[in-house]
Amino acid sequence: MQLSELEETIINNNTEEARKIIEQIGYSKNAKAVPLLIHYLVGTDNNIIRNAIAIALSDIGSIEAIEPIINMLRHPKTIGARGTLLYALEAFDCSAHGELMTDLLLEGNFEVRIQSQILLKSNAKSIPIEVKQKCIEKIQEEMESLREKIEFLSESLEVLLDTGTPDVQD
Repeated sequence: MQLSELEETIINNNTEEARKIIEQIGYSKNAKAVPLLIHYLVGTDNNIIRNAIAIALSDIGSIEAIEPIINMLRHPKTIGARGTLLYALEAFDCSAHGELMTDLLLEGNFEVRIQSQILLKSNAKSIPIEVKQKCIEKIQEEMESLREKIEFLSESLEVLLDTGTPDVQD
């Protein structure tokens, strides 16, 4: 019953009711719902529904959810809405995706960077050595780029401070 109800609410764009049903599916760990949840995870443009589905899949603990969630993290339609997707992956071994976690750590908004770091910490021991080396190199390159930017900005700040402040006219 829940699954047909869920489909109806999603089709009718009843976001709040769909979210409630998805949460119930997650709480009950209804593994039979996994294929339908994955279908709507990748098919919806609604961030609220997508996030609720990702959390439900995490609660259910189905490893079938890993690749679809990873694919959604790579999809342009999730830019600016990836934090919950990353959070949902905390329940799984994502060591095969260390490079993606590193890319999101470097490119994402604050929430995405934090969640990526959490995933890297929890998966670091299992990340293959060659992938780990690529991740280290990417982080080192970013750090060097930031050093150069800081030097440039410091010089620019000195220029402005050395010229004094203009008189404010009334």
